[in-house]
Amino acid sequence: MLLQAFLPFRIARLAARTSAAISQVYADAHGLSRDEWRVLAATGEAEAQPTRAIAEQTGLDKVAISRAASALEDRNLIRRTEDRTDRRIKILRLTEEGAAALREIERQVRDREAYLLAALTPEEHAALESAIEKLCARAESLTRDREEAAEESAPFRPERFRLLNRRRAAPLYAAE
Repeated sequence: MLLQAFLPFRIARLAARTSAAISQVYADAHGLSRDEWRVLAATGEAEAQPTRAIAEQTGLDKVAISRAASALEDRNLIRRTEDRTDRRIKILRLTEEGAAALREIERQVRDREAYLLAALTPEEHAALESAIEKLCARAESLTRDREEAAEESAPFRPERFRLLNRRRAAPLYAAE
């Protein structure tokens, strides 16, 4: 197989080159890491964001989000609070300084994005958007199928289940 022609390799290489071009804005000009930029941008999408939502939006794990949030909080770009109903859940909000920094970074990264997309005709841009959506959906279905197959072949593990009704003589279990 010729690696240079393998689609996942080509997509990864394009993503790396694009990220490097974009990171010049948030890293060099604003001193943010990639994870800090992602958490800042995701936090700015709503007035208050639980870290769980940020994980879904960014693809970052809890530890990466926690580290990035700590760094952003130290720079007074976000504020972290506990959820009123569940203290384990952390809620992130932009500070005024964070909102101003995000506006400036967004303007600059949009300029870079526009420069990259200017290489495409409107038809090519529309085709690219469509292809990305289709490939993402197909890749997600492969991942989902694999996870479902793994679950079906996994041995019974009582710790993955909870007792639904403790009053029954025979226990009734359901997946969490």
